[in-house]
Amino acid sequence: MVYRWQCRRCAFDCWAASVDAAAEAIGSHLVEHAASNIRRDDVRVAWRCPRCGAEGETYAGDVDDAVESFESHLLGHTKSRLEADAHVADAVGGTGNVLVISPLDGDAADNARTHFLSRGDDVVLVTANPAARLRLLDRTLPSWPASTTVVTTATEPLSGVDVDPAARSISVVPLDGRPDLSGVGETLSRTIESHQSAGTLSVEFDILPELLATFELRTVFRFLHLLTARLDRERALAHYYLDPRRAQRASCNVLEGVFDLSIRAEGSVFVAGSTG
Repeated sequence: MVYRWQCRRCAFDCWAASVDAAAEAIGSHLVEHAASNIRRDDVRVAWRCPRCGAEGETYAGDVDDAVESFESHLLGHTKSRLEADAHVADAVGGTGNVLVISPLDGDAADNARTHFLSRGDDVVLVTANPAARLRLLDRTLPSWPASTTVVTTATEPLSGVDVDPAARSISVVPLDGRPDLSGVGETLSRTIESHQSAGTLSVEFDILPELLATFELRTVFRFLHLLTARLDRERALAHYYLDPRRAQRASCNVLEGVFDLSIRAEGSVFVAGSTG
């Protein structure tokens, strides 16, 4: 179950795997909006609700307790707007191109991968680590997609995977170990063209950090502009992973403009937008 909450004051939008995880993210956001309603002095921390005028205070300077109390109160006004059975894809009309900003090798990115791949009747994985991605599919999805295509630079892509490729309709499309962008684009175009199913195609693009390390930012930007347009025509749900530890903030800002939506994955919470 995934829950969604949208702020009515700014572009903040969040999805979470549990009510408790959603409440934590929402509460922190609401307090950001209402920060001017928290007063501190030498002996107490006090707050006043901007919506209903309710007040609370904590003595002995315990700021954490006061903020937690304020968060809980603010949540009481908005928790009813928490939507159940939600999906990030709904924010882009069911299909589109989504940038996921998160360390590539952590639980947050894996949670995002599972979230997006669960919507795919057919799956394309563009990755340098196919074994880990296939094991994730096997471990987290209730059933395998109708077909899974692995596009990879790995020399032994199925090594270490305890899955029968034929039984799971897994095929491998090799990429050159040091691919040029035209080669990547042509390979992906051929792979996408071979998709004959009428169902949703979910495309995971894991090699963005490698491309940024190899090519100039403007070259990668142009490549992504062409690729996202191609996937739009196929009505695919594509998700691209960018590790903020391996890219400058300015590069992230530039690339975000290519996508229909950009989210940050933190644990089991995905957040789009910010306080405005």
